[in-house]
Amino acid sequence: MTVYPLAPLARVRELREEAAATEYSAREKALLAAKQETLARREALEDYLVWRKEEEDRRYREILGQELSRKEMDEFKAGVAALREKDNVLMEAVEEARKAEEEAARIRDEAAESLKQRRKDKEKINSHREIWRTGEAREAERREDLEMEEFSAAKSPEMEENEDDGHD
Repeated sequence: MTVYPLAPLARVRELREEAAATEYSAREKALLAAKQETLARREALEDYLVWRKEEEDRRYREILGQELSRKEMDEFKAGVAALREKDNVLMEAVEEARKAEEEAARIRDEAAESLKQRRKDKEKINSHREIWRTGEAREAERREDLEMEEFSAAKSPEMEENEDDGHD
């Protein structure tokens, strides 16, 4: 049987599918990492909010019943404000992580679509290969039939008589 004429193209399509599968796998891992980062930042924010509330309460209890100068009161307020400002910093970090997660999901989806297309391309060439093999098998059978006909026609009439009589 002859070699499939599109074998190099089939190999290229296999390699492209493998590359797309590898890319998809990498993008899936990146998305998982981004989700974990978002979760970690949310937990850090929640932990900080609990801690900050406790810290503010502790600070208020500390000054309760004391007379503070204007300067001391301003410092106290500035300290509480700094604690609350960190809320915003942590919220921004959560938002950045969420956006990075969305981007990772988008890129993963693109990789999935690419993989799907590469698999389709490979399947097309494999289908073509099967059609070609079927055609090649038919052609080989036809050639064998022709050879048999030529062989039968090439027999001499004497050989046919001897075969019919059973003599050699």
